[in-house]
Amino acid sequence: MTDDPALIQQIIHKHVHDVRNSINSLDLQAVLLEDQGTDPEVAATLTGIRAELTQLEATVKALQFNFPGPQPSTLTDDDLTQLPKQQTAPARQRKSKLLTPQPDAVKHTGTTAPETVLIIDDQAQNLQLIGTVLSILGYKVISASSGEAAFALLMANTPDLILLDMQMPGMNGIEVCRKLKAKACWVDIPIIFLSAADDKNLIVQALECGGVDYVTKPFNKAELLSRVRTHLALKRTREQLRDLAEDKDELLGLLTHDLGNDLAGLHLNAVALERQLDTIPALCAPLVVNIVRSTKGVTTFVQEFLANQSAERIQMQAHPLDIRPILEATVERHATVAAAKRITLLVELPEHPILANADEEGVPRVLDNLMSNAIKFSPFGSRVTLTAGVGPLEWTHFSVRDEGPGFTAEDQKKMFRRYGRLSARPTAGEHSTGLGLSIVKRLVDAMKGGIIVESTAGAGASITINLPAALMER
Repeated sequence: MTDDPALIQQIIHKHVHDVRNSINSLDLQAVLLEDQGTDPEVAATLTGIRAELTQLEATVKALQFNFPGPQPSTLTDDDLTQLPKQQTAPARQRKSKLLTPQPDAVKHTGTTAPETVLIIDDQAQNLQLIGTVLSILGYKVISASSGEAAFALLMANTPDLILLDMQMPGMNGIEVCRKLKAKACWVDIPIIFLSAADDKNLIVQALECGGVDYVTKPFNKAELLSRVRTHLALKRTREQLRDLAEDKDELLGLLTHDLGNDLAGLHLNAVALERQLDTIPALCAPLVVNIVRSTKGVTTFVQEFLANQSAERIQMQAHPLDIRPILEATVERHATVAAAKRITLLVELPEHPILANADEEGVPRVLDNLMSNAIKFSPFGSRVTLTAGVGPLEWTHFSVRDEGPGFTAEDQKKMFRRYGRLSARPTAGEHSTGLGLSIVKRLVDAMKGGIIVESTAGAGASITINLPAALMER
């Protein structure tokens, strides 16, 4: 995993590029079909497909514009198997937003305001000395001689960094820090403690209550300035990553609304065209089948991509939940797909309720991914078994077991990575994005559960989900 914004952009660029290639391929096949000559009804369907493709191409072009292509020799194959925690890229242009730390406030260009440092120290000499040095370097300096005075200043000024004396009369540094961290508007301000005491216990207290660093008096000017620069640079980077996260949400909104709608319309038209194969020249039939398969693959990728992002931001509401009806409903949802591959779905559930402290939306999403994967990678005529129960200890569990190829030792090292491609391949040409197990891991972690994988390569696999058990209400 990585939080490097440049690598993030490169990874997303690759997927946008792949989607655009798929669109161009589909458009070419539609043109070939038109050239073969068709009856009016088929021609109308093709016109609808071409219109959807034109709109889809415009949307993807807009996305590609926001993701500059990877620089030569910067993106490795291994990088493409993982998507970082902060999977974002800017969806709008920002002014004065650099991803590399700026060395000093005095070097800021344009209209960017100088960074503000608040010094809280009861000794006037320290306030003057530190304030003078920081001012010369271009920082805006405000000062307070006590914790009480500092909070009065903070009501009107929000600094970028605070230098806080540990030992002051009245409210000491630890108390000031705790009070600052208790307020949402001040919690992100980095605090560097200053103290004449080189007491290790005090240092631990300072860091545990929210301080980011600790400098002892008498301090070396160069050392203090280096700490100030470092923590201001880190703060800028955190803010830029937060901006990127906001941009990611805007991008996902675009994907959900425009790309998702275009793909859905395109796939419906392709399916409608497939139903008219008897009116299409024989040479065109493979092209139509190709269009249906390609549109389904791209649609599946976008849906799973969005599901993965949703899992990343989901707020779980855990409460006592009988998961037995959820398990039964999941089997019903996947019965048709399993039947098409002559896969037998076996359900082994106790007759009593199966209570877990879990989220009522999270559990079905976990089950859908596990069942979908089991069916996708199982051979024709095999079995997929769903079991569940309570215990041992304080856990409720359910398991999905298949008779597929299982996981190799190498698979198990990367099976929960986003976009991690494993050794097994779908047995009926189904599309696989490598996101399903990543989504499962995120959801289970959010519900404070655990995952147990039991598998031997070539002999099937069993994935067990443990969730905190819930007590029966009386």
